[in-house]
Amino acid sequence: MRSKRTPALRLRLTWTLLIFVTTFYVPKVWAERPIETTAPTAAFVPPDGLLTQADGQIALAPNTGARPRSLSNFQRSGSLVSPPFTFEQPTTRLKLTYTAHTPPGSQARLDVRGSADGQRWQPWRTGLPVDAVVSFDPPVRQAQYRVTLAGDQGVGPTVRGVSLASTNQTPTVSAVAAPSPYAVAPTFRVRATRMGMVGGRTANGYIIPPHGRYVSLPSVGVLSTRGGNEYQVRLTYQGRSTVVPVYDVGPYSERDDFWDVKRDGYPDLERGWPVDHAAFYEGYNGGRTDKGFVSHPTAVDVGNGAWLDDLGIVGDQAELEVTFLWLGQDPLAGPPARDPAAPEQMVDELGGDFWHNAPLASSRIGCGAGRHADWAAGSGDPATAPVARWQPKLPVEGTYELFVHVPVCPHKRAPTDQARYVIQHRDGVAELTVNQQSQTGWVSLGRFPFAAGANGFIQLAALAPNGATVWFDQAKWVRVP
Repeated sequence: MRSKRTPALRLRLTWTLLIFVTTFYVPKVWAERPIETTAPTAAFVPPDGLLTQADGQIALAPNTGARPRSLSNFQRSGSLVSPPFTFEQPTTRLKLTYTAHTPPGSQARLDVRGSADGQRWQPWRTGLPVDAVVSFDPPVRQAQYRVTLAGDQGVGPTVRGVSLASTNQTPTVSAVAAPSPYAVAPTFRVRATRMGMVGGRTANGYIIPPHGRYVSLPSVGVLSTRGGNEYQVRLTYQGRSTVVPVYDVGPYSERDDFWDVKRDGYPDLERGWPVDHAAFYEGYNGGRTDKGFVSHPTAVDVGNGAWLDDLGIVGDQAELEVTFLWLGQDPLAGPPARDPAAPEQMVDELGGDFWHNAPLASSRIGCGAGRHADWAAGSGDPATAPVARWQPKLPVEGTYELFVHVPVCPHKRAPTDQARYVIQHRDGVAELTVNQQSQTGWVSLGRFPFAAGANGFIQLAALAPNGATVWFDQAKWVRVP
């Protein structure tokens, strides 16, 4: 029997099939295609349609819906991330070229990031000017660019001709160096808040559900793609823990990378001390950040699912331990691998090589090595006194000098003058007493031989008369040549 389809109907079906294939399959093939030296100038369009593309031009769509709070000063905003483009050879320098038109009342921001393996991405290098040359250490095999546009009704920026190419030109900016394979992700105790904002849109385009599991950090450089997990944190609260991605920017800053060893946004502040905390507790910058006056300190905003369901926090504010997982090994995923060439091995009381048999209290926020320390009220009964232990997995056998950090923190009870540290080393056990009232800062416990592995440790029990405070802070093993 002959088909009853007319030529016009067959042509219409052919065009429908062609549009379907182009829409759903071409981006995937394009993203996987090897790129020799230069990424194509077009980019992947987000499915929410916040940006439009035509003839190589990227612009804002007329109606962009809910705005992320990081761009709340504008009526319209949107962003896109290019597919990951692979270069034939590892490269240490990439040049970003583009043309931007930004009339008054609008802005355009272009960012670049790289990866050595396509799995772990270095943070975004943000706000790059035309013809910026970004240096990478170590060399990268893949790279992406991100375009973020914002404007008001009737006013919008446009970007054309975005390209990314390997180059030998002198770098103008440096990407954040990738962490060592032996690096342990740092953990800092900071104040955090529950975000809520159900139905709103985050900076990466994620529409917030009632039980969203994500966080907002005060730097656009570690913003994951929508649905992606490139940058994640572990949140810990009173023994409960959860891992969630970074999907938003804020609340008090867009450039406060307080977790980095070399801070870009506020280089005069020490690592681990957020700018909003410095502004609130210490009057830094007149109590203000780049987002305005700090009414209450909070360095992390947490989605309802993580805050209420995973951590079980009552109220809208709390102090959390936050571990920045893109910076190294998760300290709570088991003993971390340690660099045998490192001259010292540090054990942080917030890390995985420190354990205690009973809950310990935390210092007033901002006090102690790394702006944190633990303490316990002393007891005269060895059967009830809390016990803590610093126990790293040492990579090589040798003689080590041991140090413990004794903080000077405000407290209603004086520190103990009889802190008894027990040292288990290769050849036996030693015990030393430290006066935590007068011996503060880094205190040496002496030199001892240790075998490779985790059999050695420093142990301290909260044994002290009259409830004197016993402090537990960092410890380190320094190898003696």
